[in-house]
Amino acid sequence: MSKKDSRHHGEKDKKKNKGYSRGDYLWGIGLLIVVLVVAVGSVWWGLVPVGQQIQSRQQTTVNPNTLPAGDPTLTTCISESNIVMRLKVNLRIFVNNTQIRIPAKIGESPDCIRPVHTRDASGDIYVESPIPYQFTLKDFFAVWKQAFNRNQLFFLRATGAHRIAMTVNGQQTFDYENHILIDGEQIVITYT
Repeated sequence: MSKKDSRHHGEKDKKKNKGYSRGDYLWGIGLLIVVLVVAVGSVWWGLVPVGQQIQSRQQTTVNPNTLPAGDPTLTTCISESNIVMRLKVNLRIFVNNTQIRIPAKIGESPDCIRPVHTRDASGDIYVESPIPYQFTLKDFFAVWKQAFNRNQLFFLRATGAHRIAMTVNGQQTFDYENHILIDGEQIVITYT
């Protein structure tokens, strides 16, 4: 093969791969991998249900010392024989129009059931206490180890762009964590 033929052959190779060198291909593949990783991470955060995001970030956000003196929520275990007070309320929580699943067995462990607890993931909160007491939403969120007040729901903060609202039986209330639980109530908390 003459120099002219070899040069002509090299030009054919350049035309075939459009003038890209091996380094160009490796750089392009590396860039593609970075873009894919960023895209998959962004899509995951956008598509993973908010409830899973919240549960994956669960942490103890409530200081039990903020409960009033004498509050039996975190110091009492119940048994069927010592219950003198029973009530049930339903709580639904929505974050940006997505309902958050309230986990089953909040307040239950192998050796203790707290007076405020859940049995299943229906959103029903059970209050079964050996003493008469005015239990509040603060008590439930303390057992759940989550933050809730007019300025915060879980790790989400109410800011100029976001707000927390609460209704009880369809009527807006501003009691938030201080709302006293009454049998049969339907409570809805929204973060938008």
